[in-house]
Amino acid sequence: MKWSVCTTGMKERSLEDILKLVRAWRASGVRVDGLELWVGHVEPYAAAGRMALEELASRLADEGLSVPVISGYTYFSRSPRDRDSDLRDVRRYAEMASALGGPAIRTFFGHLPSRAASPELWDESLAALVEARIIARGMGSDLLVETHYQTFADSLDSLRSLLHSVPGGDLGLIFDAANFNPDHLDPLEVLREVYPAVRHVHCKNYHWNHEAWYQSVPVSAFDPSGDVDNDRVLRELAARGYQGFVSLEYFGRRGFPALLRSLEEARWRSA
Repeated sequence: MKWSVCTTGMKERSLEDILKLVRAWRASGVRVDGLELWVGHVEPYAAAGRMALEELASRLADEGLSVPVISGYTYFSRSPRDRDSDLRDVRRYAEMASALGGPAIRTFFGHLPSRAASPELWDESLAALVEARIIARGMGSDLLVETHYQTFADSLDSLRSLLHSVPGGDLGLIFDAANFNPDHLDPLEVLREVYPAVRHVHCKNYHWNHEAWYQSVPVSAFDPSGDVDNDRVLRELAARGYQGFVSLEYFGRRGFPALLRSLEEARWRSA
């Protein structure tokens, strides 16, 4: 396993600033093998043309940083017009991934909890997801669905249905253990069943406020008082031979201290 940092949680910082942070972290002995890049951090380079993206790719390679995933925000469920927009976005993100050597693009599946999705909405959204996946794969990248609360990929039952419904039976997932906590689900139970589909992993932790979700308090990934036992998750992944990236993901200024602590704690973990 390898450690990466998800830049989606640092939208207020430029990619140049993030690279400076990574250099400082590494100088202190922290291991960072890659960056999961938010599309907003890549778009200024994409707007400047293919050469600017290739120069960024060269710089990242010189820094010894892989780009395991390009993370966008697509859902395929809001409306026919939004689905068309999502498909266009996937094509743009695939162009970014191709230039940066990124093997995968992150998507969500659905903008509602799976229990709120009508059969018709599920089917329409699934058809768009499958089409987007064909686009991404045709351009050399895979399209990975993140497990996330309040989406169609929020429970073991919905994930079973999704994985069985995609042609080829080889849809990849980004597994996020913390995203099952809002619905009081056991992430290890989910992981043990869906592991063959796991291509990438997110790692974070909270003191979750089930009455007011966005008042939840971020804590370090391996804080024993947190709601997620990420040590158990890592042990399960290691036992199953997972060799991919584990991406630390914290959001904004409130999450930054927890990210820093997580980076320190990750030095001694099996990833």
